[in-house]
Amino acid sequence: MADEGSVQPPASQEPATPAEAAAETEEKQKDTRSVEERIAALKKPNPVPQPDEEKVRKHLDSLNAKIETCDKRLKEIKAALEKATTLRESSKSESKGVLDRLKVVRGQIKTASQEREGLYQQLQAMSASRQAHQKSLSDLRKSLPFDDVAHVEAKVKELEAKISHGQCADLKEEKKVMAEIKNLNACKSQIAAYIAQRGVTVDDSEARADLERRKAEATARLDAAKKEADSLDKQLKEIQAKQQGPDGATPTNTNDLWKEQKELYNQIKEHRAEIRKVNTELREELNKYRDYTRALQNYKRALSRLQGEQRRAEWEARRAAEDKPADADVPSDDPLVGHPWADEMIQCRDLEKVLSAFLPREQAPAAAAPAAPA
Repeated sequence: MADEGSVQPPASQEPATPAEAAAETEEKQKDTRSVEERIAALKKPNPVPQPDEEKVRKHLDSLNAKIETCDKRLKEIKAALEKATTLRESSKSESKGVLDRLKVVRGQIKTASQEREGLYQQLQAMSASRQAHQKSLSDLRKSLPFDDVAHVEAKVKELEAKISHGQCADLKEEKKVMAEIKNLNACKSQIAAYIAQRGVTVDDSEARADLERRKAEATARLDAAKKEADSLDKQLKEIQAKQQGPDGATPTNTNDLWKEQKELYNQIKEHRAEIRKVNTELREELNKYRDYTRALQNYKRALSRLQGEQRRAEWEARRAAEDKPADADVPSDDPLVGHPWADEMIQCRDLEKVLSAFLPREQAPAAAAPAAPA
């Protein structure tokens, strides 16, 4: 996590533990290579950049801020949904009666509309039937020379008398009269059919008036039901208006709120997954950097040890060349040993001893013990 402390490289070389010193001594005894070869064999670890924890912390803070923003919005959505649910529950009983009545009224509208449509179709069919019958009679009448059989028979007798009295001018005219008589006799059946159809024509004004009356009643019921439905719709809208949002004008759309809530949960899930990913990557980088610093310390410790051995070997070589005792420069309790001004201090001591001989005897003991040099 971002609360992990930043890793800093060691400021100074850590002292080797007794176990490490023993291991180094044993390794030195086993290794037969020269110091230069061992120094050349040392491998400096590849540098690993130190993780920028401050940058990672800022990134984590931004992700946490986004999560807090989502949480805040989720609380607002939860409050709005609870309010909408409370209003919906409180108005459910009131709206239930309106909805039930509206359902009944809409059924009445459907029934009245269907009834009116059926009566209208009957009137249309009646009108079409009457018009077709009248057209059929009119067409049949137009095709007949007479509208009564008696007239036809009178005409036939007249033509027969014309033939019998020899009033035809020639044979051709006589044949023509005979053909006319034949046609007139053939028209008798059609005239009879026409008279029969004209006789069966009934007056449908009463039935039509009854249908018109029933249609008007259905229309009146339909208009009344529509008016009542409009009134119920208005009441239902007034009830639904109680579920408006804080501004008093925009109704709370719970579907949009549920959708937004789901999107916010997904965003929080993504942000938390990103936080876990960043923390894992930072932990891995810190572990790599710690391993690098540890390896670098071991490298520096080994290099320092080998360089010390190298200097010690060089020092022993110089001492051997100067024929000095091997322990000439060995540390001792004498403060003058190893002091850069040791020769001058020894001369000063000898001079003090010589000069103290010239001092009075009562001052000699005091002067015989000079102060130790700083």
